[in-house]
Amino acid sequence: MMFENKPKLELIIDNIANCGYVVVEDFLPINIVENLNKLAKEHYVQNNMQAAKVGYKIKMQNSAIRGDSIFWLDENNQNKDIQIYFKKMHEIKQAFNQYLFLNVHEIEAHFACYSIGNFYQKHLDQFSQVSGNQNRQISSVLYLNKDWQASNGGELKLYLNEGENGSEIESKSKFINISPNAGRLVLFLSAQFWHEVLPAKVERLSLTGWFRTRN
Repeated sequence: MMFENKPKLELIIDNIANCGYVVVEDFLPINIVENLNKLAKEHYVQNNMQAAKVGYKIKMQNSAIRGDSIFWLDENNQNKDIQIYFKKMHEIKQAFNQYLFLNVHEIEAHFACYSIGNFYQKHLDQFSQVSGNQNRQISSVLYLNKDWQASNGGELKLYLNEGENGSEIESKSKFINISPNAGRLVLFLSAQFWHEVLPAKVERLSLTGWFRTRN
């Protein structure tokens, strides 16, 4: 399939269809990424972010599992950079439905801030095994960290051969580590890919989201 003048969409659809995940460089112009970085920091400094929780029916804060702080975004927010982000996400959503027949209708997203040393243990983004909830179809992470160095850590560790319960299918687990460089977008099937966020030596910012079916 071809998208006229849209090589990133073509890359996304082909890789999700064939591999289940994709890494896209320079997804948004760097000035938009920097503006989103500033906005995320403002929310953090102004104490608008809340400690992220774990669990489905009963949600609890547990820093031994997850240490990030989050701020949920509203699609109707008048900030132009947030509007640009959601516009691009809806272009991807339309392509998912047209070419992969995923039937996704909603997009949810939040800023995530990991302070120095914080992490998120290995997990799946879809809760179907516990609750039957299969709304989240595709997970997305847009990184906002300018001039990120490999020595800073903070990679997304994406497991490529895990079983339904997170057990290794093969004798040795296969994974890739993805550095949280500014403008890099990662998309993957929410029900298939176990993943974790490794500790970083500096503050780590991202804009995390999901393409969802209707409740």
